[in-house]
Amino acid sequence: MEEDVLFDESDLEKVNSLELPENQACMVCFDDLSRENMVAYKPFKDSTWSLSTFCVECIKQLIKIQYHKYLHSLSTTNCAKEQRALLDRGPPINVSDSLGFPEAEKSEVYSLYDYGSSKPLSPKLDGSLTGQARLDLWAELNKFRFKNDTEE
Repeated sequence: MEEDVLFDESDLEKVNSLELPENQACMVCFDDLSRENMVAYKPFKDSTWSLSTFCVECIKQLIKIQYHKYLHSLSTTNCAKEQRALLDRGPPINVSDSLGFPEAEKSEVYSLYDYGSSKPLSPKLDGSLTGQARLDLWAELNKFRFKNDTEE
């Protein structure tokens, strides 16, 4: 994942050509989704743009808490299977949610576009690390794997 996701004129044309649904609500807060609070996302670099089922405020909240939630879950779990899944996946960089970004499935989102501000929105999670800093953290976290952890 890149820290500064590229967003060019062709992307702007593509997000503006998406048909915005009527009578759809955010799957988190249940506010009506409209041009003022809709978000488009690109699951992967070479994929097409899709509309999120979450409003921009709920996505911003996810961006704010998701990385910290990962670290908290990792530090408080007493389940080897959960710890293994978290460590195998590694520290997240960008926002992800299978309900909010169904086309991304369980992958992190590559790019976001906020219709209300008519600007790209960074999918990078608050506090998340990239590059060597992320790899160093991942190596450090792996030192705390439960002893005698074997896959079931």
